[in-house]
Amino acid sequence: MTEAKLTRAAIVDAAITLADESGIDALSMRRIADSMGAGAMSLYRHVPNKDALLAAMTDEVSRRNPYPSAEGQNWTWRDRVRIAAEVDWRLYREHPWVLFTFAVPRYNFGENSLLVLNWLVEGFNELGVTTREATRMSLSVWSYIAGVALQHVSARLLIGRDSEPEESSGLTALLEGEPRWPAPPALIELHGTGGDDLLDPQALLDSGLSALCDGFESRARR
Repeated sequence: MTEAKLTRAAIVDAAITLADESGIDALSMRRIADSMGAGAMSLYRHVPNKDALLAAMTDEVSRRNPYPSAEGQNWTWRDRVRIAAEVDWRLYREHPWVLFTFAVPRYNFGENSLLVLNWLVEGFNELGVTTREATRMSLSVWSYIAGVALQHVSARLLIGRDSEPEESSGLTALLEGEPRWPAPPALIELHGTGGDDLLDPQALLDSGLSALCDGFESRARR
């Protein structure tokens, strides 16, 4: 790639593609440069270091996955939570490495991330709470979505690492009626009951967010 075509935006795009394909552990200036047909040192003219690159990648992913405009939509705050979950769920499946960078303060909350936070806070303001409380609610929603998503995409996050062949968990075995060990007392009633509502990520996401929203509403009323 010629120097004229080697831009910050092109470097960030190439880095996102590499992280999507090989995981964030595989990310290096050398590999990015190789994928672009450029010299590694030439990248530093546009991106000072890897930390700056990860921050730029994270904010670019936020820019590419905005929450839809609420103008003229008449959405409730619960609608916004549902929409945020849909957008973020798709984002984490497409870019699972973002689960890590969103969790690191020096990488998260760039310009575009603040815009999506603003969108969610606007919704919670309908509850009559302070901006600080609306922000706390928004961060709680994001934390829950990320937690469920981590379970769903964890295999992709471990790309290239030595691991044992996939085996069902002890909870799955208990729910399927074939426990590996005697069930602890409080879990005995789960034996053989199936796990569709407990182990399906989408069902877990929906039920957990519903419970969170019920709690938010109750708190706001108090």
